[in-house]
Amino acid sequence: MFAPRKAAAFITWMRGWITVFAWQATATSVVYLTAAQIQGLMILNYPTYAPERWHGTLLMWAVIAIMFSFNLWGMRILPMIELLGGICHIVFFIMILVALVVLAPQSSPKFVFTEFLNGGGWASDGVSWSVGLLTVVYCFVGFDGAIHMSEEVKDAATTIPKVIILTICINGLLAFGFLIALLFCLGNIEEVLSKPTGGFPVFAIFQAATGSNAAATAMASGLIIIAFASGFALLASVSRLTFAFARDGGMPFSKFFAYVEPHYHIPIRAIALVSIIIMLLSLINIGSSIALNAILSLSTLALYVSYLIPIILLVMKRLRKEHIDFGPFKLGRLGLWINLYAIAFAVYIVIFLPFPAATPVTAESMNYAGPVFIGFVLIALIDWFVRGRKYYVGPMQEDTGSDVDTKEANVNITEHPKGI
Repeated sequence: MFAPRKAAAFITWMRGWITVFAWQATATSVVYLTAAQIQGLMILNYPTYAPERWHGTLLMWAVIAIMFSFNLWGMRILPMIELLGGICHIVFFIMILVALVVLAPQSSPKFVFTEFLNGGGWASDGVSWSVGLLTVVYCFVGFDGAIHMSEEVKDAATTIPKVIILTICINGLLAFGFLIALLFCLGNIEEVLSKPTGGFPVFAIFQAATGSNAAATAMASGLIIIAFASGFALLASVSRLTFAFARDGGMPFSKFFAYVEPHYHIPIRAIALVSIIIMLLSLINIGSSIALNAILSLSTLALYVSYLIPIILLVMKRLRKEHIDFGPFKLGRLGLWINLYAIAFAVYIVIFLPFPAATPVTAESMNYAGPVFIGFVLIALIDWFVRGRKYYVGPMQEDTGSDVDTKEANVNITEHPKGI
């Protein structure tokens, strides 16, 4: 809709591949973090436990198996799970926040608001601060996941934008409040970082505040419950995105993966594909946790690139004063300025996302997100010249309403140009 007509198919193809890959990496990262938190609790509660990387991989398989089962047999209760997850999101926030504020030793306001720690060894505090944004940015990607479910949402044209904005506003306020509380309750940083928690210092903060492993486990379990609820919805979202790209003929074996199972009325093959890819990516953890961490940071890099493409195209149409078919949800005169800010911020973030966390950089500490992303883009380009430029015409637009007829949808897939 935004791209120049002559380049529309190519731009859409590349953006589609980048988006699908980014969300696949994001789903892997959520499964990894959920499994890692479970392993972190095992380390916290069992001092004799010797963690192995393959343990984490098996835990990832267990987590994705549970998420797949709910997406296959529990789709009717998935909205209820998401609602309960949203309620827990607020309730656990209050419970953990009260426990920390009441029980934990308090840091000074000077430490919280004015002290700067450059723990990465960077010569510039500005670079250190920018690299430190990466974890924060990761927490705020994926808000557009609601778009992937738009064909299953009533009044999607107005509901989905409201969901996205409310997601950012609510979680932004909660995250800021939680951050301030953690900083006031942090205690001795070196001591917190040195405790064995499987890479989750927040567990050590919980334990130091309560003086009890059981209480810390209960608080951490609240985070894991929310992670599971998020993972259920994320797998559904990524599978719909994968299904949509296959329906448009963008994926290899598109006809196979664009199939909607007539009994459950869900794209079961797309769900299975996403789950299998997550299981395969989890094998990287056996060889090197650094390599898997590259995939996790890669998800943020790829998502921000996927955001940049349509926003840049939209701004170009605005500046050329071309006609734009806006939907019912518009930002009015602020729209262009918000678009320009989004581009500036995304470019700034993309520059620092491939940076390693600390210096000096070694083969072990290197952030491979940049090279992996470039390699993936090259693969997408090769696929375009081998397959895409011959067959791909862009997204299929169907006016189907909220209830999609499975048989009709599958017929439309088979009638895609060139048999794709």
